[in-house]
Amino acid sequence: MPRRRRINQHLPQRVYLKRNTYYFVDRANKWHRLSRDYFEALQRYAELNLAPVLEGRTLDTIIDRYLRDVVPTKAVQTQRDNTAELARLRAVFGHMAPGEITPQHIYGYMDARRAPVRANREKALLSHVYKYAIRWGYAADNPCRLVESNKEKPRDRYVTDDEFWRVHDRASAPIQMAMQIAVATGLRLSDILALDGSNITRDGLLVRPHKTTRSTGRRLLFRWTPELRAILGVRADDHGAGAGGRLVRGVRGQPLTRSGFQSSWQRLMRSLFAKREERFTFHDLRAKAGSDSRDGRLLGHADQRTLNRHYRRKPEVVEPVEIVR
Repeated sequence: MPRRRRINQHLPQRVYLKRNTYYFVDRANKWHRLSRDYFEALQRYAELNLAPVLEGRTLDTIIDRYLRDVVPTKAVQTQRDNTAELARLRAVFGHMAPGEITPQHIYGYMDARRAPVRANREKALLSHVYKYAIRWGYAADNPCRLVESNKEKPRDRYVTDDEFWRVHDRASAPIQMAMQIAVATGLRLSDILALDGSNITRDGLLVRPHKTTRSTGRRLLFRWTPELRAILGVRADDHGAGAGGRLVRGVRGQPLTRSGFQSSWQRLMRSLFAKREERFTFHDLRAKAGSDSRDGRLLGHADQRTLNRHYRRKPEVVEPVEIVR
């Protein structure tokens, strides 16, 4: 038998170099020619070793496992979004083996989608599915890495003070309170609806945004101001309730769901603004907080570029050049 020489300690086991060609020796002692090229040899090695695992596997079965193991670890709204997005991806790619899907297939899907932003989100989700497929041994490569996203224009809707108060004064008491919290703190709707007595502390309103719970774990402490105390109904001598129900409740004291709140918000917008382009979303109030605040930490972004790109919407006030003759 020819002498086997390992070519690199970082190569997979049972890969050898013989006469300037890379070979893989399986457990039956059969030699498989890979390639003279180092990177092609690695790719061929992966194909040989994954073939038994990939046999009979389609994206449909991988999506099933992703729905079972990964989606439940995400935020509730993200779970709903992902479930709908995966249904669309499954309808197109579900019958295909992961190695059959090419960048051209994905570009075709995105072009046919005719919703550039949603297509980007679905492509990003498909890429995440592939990352887990590779981790689980169901795929050797991620075709999404070669696919460029559609260009997106950041939303630039800025809610003026007049618009805010016009909507606020026609809204129900729960929506009014939520609006005030949103502009004072920049919190997302899901975090506002989850606030309860446990968030009230001696030093301020302590919040761990749900979106960062599984990533940075960052917490935000909003120091008490007379305005924030008034919004939440917290007295100056209150040193922390530590318990109690939701801070934003329905008219009968019941907790509010995100979907129920959004339905009420949409009805309110339609009653006040005849033209769709005049309306604004509740999430636009987070951008108003980011635009109006002088504290770049208010929205809790680890990367200030996110704040500047998506949430700084207020026009910059600049001084014109003085012309002297």
